[in-house]
Amino acid sequence: MKKFSWILFSLLFVVACKNDITTLSELKTDFYEYREKPLHMGDTLQIKFGANEDKIDSVILTLNGKDYKNPVVLDFNNATLGLNPLQMKVYVDGSSIFGEVNLPVLSGEKETEIQYEIVKEYPHSTELFTQGFFYHNNKIYESAGLYQKSRLVTYSLGATSFSQEVKQDNRIFSEGIALLNNKIYMLTYRERKILVFDPTNLSLIQTLEMPTQMREGWGITSNGKELIMSDGTQNIFFFDENLNLVRRIQVAGYVSIYTNINELEYIEDRIYANVWGTNYILVINPENGMVEQYFDLSKISETKGSDDVLNGIAQYGSHLLVTGKTWSKIYEIARK
Repeated sequence: MKKFSWILFSLLFVVACKNDITTLSELKTDFYEYREKPLHMGDTLQIKFGANEDKIDSVILTLNGKDYKNPVVLDFNNATLGLNPLQMKVYVDGSSIFGEVNLPVLSGEKETEIQYEIVKEYPHSTELFTQGFFYHNNKIYESAGLYQKSRLVTYSLGATSFSQEVKQDNRIFSEGIALLNNKIYMLTYRERKILVFDPTNLSLIQTLEMPTQMREGWGITSNGKELIMSDGTQNIFFFDENLNLVRRIQVAGYVSIYTNINELEYIEDRIYANVWGTNYILVINPENGMVEQYFDLSKISETKGSDDVLNGIAQYGSHLLVTGKTWSKIYEIARK
């Protein structure tokens, strides 16, 4: 009887030893701190343990679906700019402990400010709550938002009246517009529709369903092959003409992940994007989402409140045309 009791006690002791560490917090790890602790490309991700480290058999990090040993050097082969799903499995005394976070990864290079000069100023209708804006065939194409006021218009640069105007259904809030294969694609804000127009007479050709990957419709442009869209987050999506998702990037610079990405324009193999509610236009590498440069348009901003914000970017030869919601002017600017 005494021998049986000793054996039972021994078994209970072994089981207790194997289960005395059951959570990551007991290991005093800094793993969960990485939710608010961004790293840069080129940095080393190394999870540390402040207690019971000698009891750890092994650590496996799963970054974007692939397994790595701790530590791991971040590069574009194993990480993306923006939020990266990161899981950790710690093996302790034959059992495993699991944790997961979204790891924010920033650019390893600082974005630089672009100096510019104002070349010319043109009038802009203060009726237009600018959402989409581009220059094509010697005229401006512009979509204006707000329910019961949404419209698609064209006009000559410098003109104060519209050459063409198509009003949208009162239930539509027009957003960004882009030209691809002689069709104008117009996003809608929350109606989950993409309206397709003939650029010659602005007649409605078809109505498409917004891709499910998009949270809302904000900005859109084209690289000549794909439609490039923003949805108010840090994400920029690339779709083919049939709205099949090709890929996605997240917009990040050296100091932050940029959210509220709005109006888009594709210029010389770069995406120009304004950050809603700010006076900044970002110049983004379309391959990886890296913010390489930026404009600060504070000196020409007509923003007085939360609505009349910068929201129009158009290529005009080697210059840019910029305006905003209900702004009285369009500014032609050039890099210095």
